[in-house]
Amino acid sequence: MPDSESTPLADWNRLKPSTEHAVGELLKQIQQDSSAQDLLDTYLYAKRLLAESMQALIRTSLPSGITTFQDLRKELSEVMLSQYGDQIPEEYLSVPYGSRTHEELFTLLLQHLGNPVTASLLRVVTKDSVHAERRTRELRELGLDIETRKANGVDVYMLKSLTLDIGIIPSIIKNNLRSKKAPSSVREAALTVLGG
Repeated sequence: MPDSESTPLADWNRLKPSTEHAVGELLKQIQQDSSAQDLLDTYLYAKRLLAESMQALIRTSLPSGITTFQDLRKELSEVMLSQYGDQIPEEYLSVPYGSRTHEELFTLLLQHLGNPVTASLLRVVTKDSVHAERRTRELRELGLDIETRKANGVDVYMLKSLTLDIGIIPSIIKNNLRSKKAPSSVREAALTVLGG
């Protein structure tokens, strides 16, 4: 497990030699016409190290100290509380999707504001996790203006603006009621306030 004091650059430098070795071993296995099992084992090991290394590398390009994501989440929270704070219990007015992964995906999209980012590049942030696209769609569920489309046969995502769609707030609250297993009386009262 990485040291809590590590930096993306330190992680990249730490992982780079092992990754070089793993890729070299994979090349050797391919050149030696190794058994399918040996080749697969070496590939899976190299793939894991490459995913970790590339995640560390992309993190070196993400600016630190940018608070845009937290600021937008705070803005959303303040609007939720001002609109519904006196009618719905505060525990159901929380803003979801505040993980490091969400923040890094947002920051990558922010770096390319108004321009498409391929799903494959977004996956680098999550160590090639297939859930990268889902985490990105969750950002859209916060009211962020993220467009999804295909370009040249690949999925791309584009952060179009930093204006939040506060019309999404009832959906966020409904999801909170469901995920936090609100008592039926609370859920029914909240749904009445939300208009269904």
